[in-house]
This record gives sequence, C-alpha cells and structure tokens, in this order.
Amino acid sequence: MLGVIELILAAATPFRATLHAPTHTPHVNSPWAITIRAADRRGHPIRARVTMRFLFAGVPVGKVDRGRVYSFVGTWREKKGQEIKFPPASRGQRLTFQALVTARGHTIKLNYWVQPR
Repeated sequence: MLGVIELILAAATPFRATLHAPTHTPHVNSPWAITIRAADRRGHPIRARVTMRFLFAGVPVGKVDRGRVYSFVGTWREKKGQEIKFPPASRGQRLTFQALVTARGHTIKLNYWVQPR
C-alpha cells in the first residue's frame, strides 16, 4: 500500500528536485560542495527557491547561510570559496542535511545524511 501512496504523491508534485553531494562523510573545515537541481516532469530546468538546514534526530539544529533563501533556474551551487564547511564540534555526529526546494506552489524536502570526520 505504501508504494501506491508514494506514486500518488509523486504524481501530485509538478516538478522534480535532486541533490548531489560528494560524500556522506565530509572532512571538518573542508569545503563540501553540493548541487541541487529542479526540473519539470519532462526534465526541463525550472525556476525554484532553496533554503538549507541541518537536523539532529529529526530536530532542526542549524541553518546553512543563516537560513537564506536562494532563487535559481535549473541548477544551484554554493559560490566557489563559500561552500559548506563543518565545524570541529560536528565531528562524529550523524546529521541530516535538508534542502527545502520550492517551486510551482510545492516544496520538496531533500534529505542527505552526513557524519563529518
């Protein structure tokens, strides 16, 4: 039954969003460059917004770039030299990186577990 629900939700969302990250175990104090893409159901780039945060055990514990909302068309990346960096206090902590991508009146939550080393 769960597969049917997922299929209905996928059909109800007017766009797709994907998150690409280099690793689940980034090094502390090193750049972690991610890429977020938004496209319509046929794969064409669309205008979207993204804000990012970190969760610990499902509870929000931090915002990326102080919660800034970025607008983009198709693909979004942090600017060179402004990539996400994990502080030493995060070493060994299992976190969830969450990107909230909004377009066409819907929001998709992209979750990616990370454990800085």
